Amino acid sequence: MTNSSNLQWFPTNAPIASSRTDDIWFIDPMVGWAVNSNGQIIKTTDGGDTWEQQFQDDIYLRCIGFASALKGWAGTLTRGKRLYSTTDGGQNWQLIDNILPALAPSAICGLSVVNESVVYGSGTNYPNRPPRMVKTIDGGATWTAWDMSEYATLLVDNYFVNENRGWVVGGKADRSITNPSRDDVIPVVLYTEDGGKTWVNQVADISSSFPLGEWGWKIQFLNEKVGFVSLENFNQGAILKTTDGGKTWTRLRINDPQENVNLEGVGFVDENLGWVGGWGYDFPEAPTGFSSQTNDGGKNWEDANHIGQFINRFRFFGNPVTVGYASGLTVYKYSAAPVTAPLVQRVAPLSFLTTNAPAKFEKLVNIEYTLPENTQKVTIDIWNRFGAYVRKLVDESNPSAGQKSVSWDGKNDEGETLPPGIFIYRLTVDGNAESRVIRLNP
Repeated sequence: MTNSSNLQWFPTNAPIASSRTDDIWFIDPMVGWAVNSNGQIIKTTDGGDTWEQQFQDDIYLRCIGFASALKGWAGTLTRGKRLYSTTDGGQNWQLIDNILPALAPSAICGLSVVNESVVYGSGTNYPNRPPRMVKTIDGGATWTAWDMSEYATLLVDNYFVNENRGWVVGGKADRSITNPSRDDVIPVVLYTEDGGKTWVNQVADISSSFPLGEWGWKIQFLNEKVGFVSLENFNQGAILKTTDGGKTWTRLRINDPQENVNLEGVGFVDENLGWVGGWGYDFPEAPTGFSSQTNDGGKNWEDANHIGQFINRFRFFGNPVTVGYASGLTVYKYSAAPVTAPLVQRVAPLSFLTTNAPAKFEKLVNIEYTLPENTQKVTIDIWNRFGAYVRKLVDESNPSAGQKSVSWDGKNDEGETLPPGIFIYRLTVDGNAESRVIRLNP
């Protein structure tokens, strides 16, 4: 599907992350970074033709943002390793978790880089942890943080237009619920004009229209007036839209033939043409990763799975838009022509895991992998679909070479049986990582 400028979506030569590439940030149409489920930060300087791996660690990277070609930050969902920074374009990344204040979120789910001095972070996307925010106004030398429990139960993405004005989205449960879950929350779109000192929920007047078990995930403003929020909901697909700069919002259902659900990424190139994507349906075999498109500003939608899968973020350049990117199963590009580099220049996929296919199981799943000679360290870690750490399944030094197999019984590190759902496991061999999606059935 194209618009009047004859732009189309194509996959770039970024590595395919078998769970997902969570976020992207481009400082111009050619230079950008992405974070993926293998714990990697990758960079392109040629618009996605080629990519360089800059960083890899045993963490769950969630978000990334740059103020300039040199200065950037990456947020994670991993305790004790929540925030990294770079001052040389990503050639080196420094862990700066130790300078975050005590009230900083336990996971950084969203980053808004306003300029080289001002950065906001938000989290967490877990209803059993305190919702909080963190910011710097001196380029990361010092940070302040504060609790958001008065306004939300969970927080995900944020977007600031300057040091003082911005939004953070998430969900809130009724105060009477002692231990709320995702099933108890409805969306909040929180707005501040004073740098986070005070907040107003701009969707409070339509709270009765929200079903329980729905919350805000990503936020995009097309211009000063028009903005969108994707609403994550396991059973429905919907977005929020504003045409008056956030003063009022309208909930719009995704009414495409496939009845897409479980949305996360939202991106519009103008007031009419836009897309949503995410996990899609949790079919027994694996989530579908469906995408959908609208040509009339969100009133009506059509299936658009051809544009990409499992999309979590869109970024665009130009007015009118001349190029765009989306992060999902890989990094996708919205342009007049596909990337031209041969696939041999793609970041080389690893081959330690025996199968690329997602697995489903009820009580026990076998994970098979092969180790080369002289391997020094191998680990297998498991997260749930929201990036919450679940289990350290393997942690071995100097293992023998050859084919290996380990079983997971659906329990966490505390021995508790986990509820059914989507999980991500990552095999790391001497700093090289692969990940897969698996489904625990009822």
